Amino acid sequence: MSSDLMSLLSLGSSALAAANSGVAIATNNATNANTVGYSRQTVDFESNLLGGVTTGATGRDASALLQQRIRASAGSLAHSSQTQASISDLEDTMTTGGSIDAQLSSLFSRIAQASASPTDATLRAAVVQATRDVAVGINGRAAQVASARQDADVRIGQNMPQAGQLALQLADANRIVAKSGDPAALDHREKIAKQLSAFVGGSARIDPDGNMRFVLDGGAVLVDGTHAATLQTSTDPTTGYQIAQVVDGGTTRDVSAQLGGSIGADVTFRDKTAKTTADQLDQLAYDTATAFNAQHSANAALDGSTGNLMFVAPTAVRGAASLLAIDPGLDASSDKLALGSPGGAIGDNSGGLALFALSTTKNAVGGTRTLTDAAVSIIGDLGSAGAMAKSDNERDQIVDEHLAGLRDSLSGVDTQEELTNLARFQSASSAITKFVSSINDMLTNLIDRL
Repeated sequence: MSSDLMSLLSLGSSALAAANSGVAIATNNATNANTVGYSRQTVDFESNLLGGVTTGATGRDASALLQQRIRASAGSLAHSSQTQASISDLEDTMTTGGSIDAQLSSLFSRIAQASASPTDATLRAAVVQATRDVAVGINGRAAQVASARQDADVRIGQNMPQAGQLALQLADANRIVAKSGDPAALDHREKIAKQLSAFVGGSARIDPDGNMRFVLDGGAVLVDGTHAATLQTSTDPTTGYQIAQVVDGGTTRDVSAQLGGSIGADVTFRDKTAKTTADQLDQLAYDTATAFNAQHSANAALDGSTGNLMFVAPTAVRGAASLLAIDPGLDASSDKLALGSPGGAIGDNSGGLALFALSTTKNAVGGTRTLTDAAVSIIGDLGSAGAMAKSDNERDQIVDEHLAGLRDSLSGVDTQEELTNLARFQSASSAITKFVSSINDMLTNLIDRL
């Protein structure tokens, strides 16, 4: 009799423990219903071969494939968002105020007006001022592009250490998961991996030993089990910009071109998109100065002299935009403006007409465009890049939202369902408690009778 009661008491005790586990899991799920990155936890009940029920390990509703896609999406979305923001800011800056093509058009218009009255001091002064405006305008746009590139470089320098800290945290999360296997620890690891992907792109996989391995697109390993490489920057002696590096042991690897995420977006913007704009401005400045100087030097100034320049002669294409300036002689006196022909009479305007003809001559971009068209194309190319970045960002947002919806349907917490489970487990716990209490009373009475 007593042995039977002891068996029933043991069964009741295991059943009560199982019911209480269910209460704890349901309570935890309901409490974390709005916690970002939380995966619904589950508890498995297993039938005991000797009767009764026991609880297995706490599980979580999650898909390894879906989590992998979510991490990849985070990297893509961060990359397209940062790219769009950088290009949009530069485009807005470069289209504020007078545009270069408008300044070139104004210069040609002033030349046309002065050619109608070559000796008019006011009209000649207007041409000189328009020449200054072109130089200052190109200088200003070059400075804006340089500033945008420098801003991107600063962000790279700031974000690389943050990414390095996340790599260390991911390695530490691997250590915690290996020790406990706690579902909350797995969620925490996924959160860190997603944040790291948003900074550097790359990919992560779960190895057979349960550790997460994080690798950049070019193959550089950031995290391998409980080991994390160091992320750092160093200054490129040629460009003066930051180089992104992975340091592992005694090996230092330049990964600037292998980064995705927001840091990769800044690298691409700095070294490709904005650099292309800077190169186009340099070419325009060089072509403008060269074309005007060639024609102007062949014309005659008001004093009959030739060989006068309109712009300081550039020595190279690189850096021409920031160095472009009106020729000091012309800047000092509009009499140096060459609107006549060599040996021509006073009032001759053939030189001015030749200068105006540059407005329709293809002197830019290797003789493929006019100077004004080349100026327009700089903003046009930047606008096209911006439109593509916007399209990419809209696509990535849709993908991210879709994946978030899939995750919610699989791993999200239905509060109503959890409250129902909570009530069910609490009811079971109450009933089992009464059962155990009754068995205990019976055992007490039996012992008292002995």
